[in-house]
Amino acid sequence: MNEQKREEYLARKEEDRMLRQDRWRLTAGLADFLAVVGGVAVCLILVLLIFSLVNWLRQDATSTFKVFIDMFRQ
Repeated sequence: MNEQKREEYLARKEEDRMLRQDRWRLTAGLADFLAVVGGVAVCLILVLLIFSLVNWLRQDATSTFKVFIDMFRQ
């Protein structure tokens, strides 16, 4: 009888350990997913910032060269 209780206890303990391990795997998987989504969002923001910078440089260069051309025409 004592041996049977010991076996039940060990089986219950092993099952609890496996449940904890499964919860940690789920948590780690969710954290990985959120990190990937966050990384993609940061990449998109950086791409938008680069396009914004390029557009600003294009407009600035156009206005700067216009000023220089007007100065030489006078």
